Formats: sequence, structure tokens, C-alpha cells
Amino acid sequence: MKIIVLNNTKYKENDVIYNAITENGYVSFKAPGALSGKSQVMWLNNPLTIADAEFSDRRYKYPTLKEAKLISSPINGKESLEELTILSVIIEIANKLLPDDDKHLLFKEIEEGLSALKTAPDKLLALLIFLARAIKIAGASPEVDSCVFCGSTHKIAAFSFRDGGFICEDCLDPTLDLPSFTGSQKLLIRYIFKAPNYSCVGSERYSKEDKIEILKHLQDCIDCDLGVFIHSINQLYK
Repeated sequence: MKIIVLNNTKYKENDVIYNAITENGYVSFKAPGALSGKSQVMWLNNPLTIADAEFSDRRYKYPTLKEAKLISSPINGKESLEELTILSVIIEIANKLLPDDDKHLLFKEIEEGLSALKTAPDKLLALLIFLARAIKIAGASPEVDSCVFCGSTHKIAAFSFRDGGFICEDCLDPTLDLPSFTGSQKLLIRYIFKAPNYSCVGSERYSKEDKIEILKHLQDCIDCDLGVFIHSINQLYK
């Protein structure tokens, strides 16, 4: 069974309880001696580790790990500070965004996002795509092709997560205090919510300032609209 480790807690001396997701659900299991210096599965202690795991029959509160083979680890010791911070954001999203019974819905996105983080030329843009996909899975899928109110594709003046997407000049309520986006930032919003993969084609058109600005608004969406605050995103502003 393929699993992605989300977190772990110490359990009796060197034993560890791990919480993980599979492609179809959420699982907690015990790994005896996982904190021992002689353990063959110490690598499981890194959140977002992907492994092929086999468990014993469940006779106690937690099934016991029988065997695990490493598929990939998020850490290889060569990560930049930006990459480590992005990993922290993904860990928070994996653990906080959805209730336990729904966390497995993020399995594919976490798997693809981690792979992209290792290979994508633009790590920050890859994170934005990951966050956009996670937001959609959580139930907030904004309209990024036309005005959310009238369907017009012309004179797009604003974007509002709360209202559900782009708003044209004719439908914009001037009394609302909506953030102002530049043309390239509007294109970036559309790009990350429409991107079919993490190849980040055309990323050179977006400045780091554009990406940070949109990152702040994604954080606001997750915080205000989804009720989850992702602390580690703040480290990417510095």
C-alpha cells in the first residue's frame, strides 16, 4: 500500500505512531523501534515521505508496520531555504486543510507537488499551482475565465475569492474594498488555477513580486474562506 506520512508521535520508548494517507483513505499505524538507532525505517520520521507499506492484522488500537520500502523522501540535504519553507507549507496544508476522513483527496496533489518541487525551474510558482489545486479540492473553485456575475470576458477589473472569481467593471461594486491586481497578476491567478501540470511554462512573465502578492491572497483565502491558517507561508515573504 502506498502511503504519504503526514506526522508522527512517540509511543512507548522507541515506538512511533504515524498518521498517513493512502490514495483511498487515512491510516494510523505503529512502528515498533522506529526511533532506535538500529531501526531500518527511521526515514519514515520525515513528514511527506512516500513509502510502500505493509501492515499486520489489526488486533490492537493501531495496526503494526510489518514492512516498508522507501519510494521518495522530501529531504535529501541539498534543499535551499526556500525549498524547505515550501515543504513546510505543503506539510501544513496536508495536515490542516481537510478533516482526517477527506485528507486522502490531496494524495495525488501532494505526490505531484513534491515531484515538481524537485524538478520545476520555478519553485514558488509550483507552490502557487499546488495551493490553487488544494483550494479547489477544499471546495473553493473560483471563476477565472470570465466575470463571475455576468459571464463577460471583457474589462475584468477585480478578483475576489469571497465573491467567487473575476469581476468586470460593469458588475464591480465601487463600495467594496477589493484588492487591486495588475494585469500580470490577473494572468497569474488564471494561470495557476488553470495549469494542467507543474511544467511552469511561461513563468518568466511573472515577477517574484507578482508571485508573492498572489501568495498572500491565497493565504487570505485559506485563512478567511476555509478557516485554516498556514503559518509557514509568512516565511516566504521575508
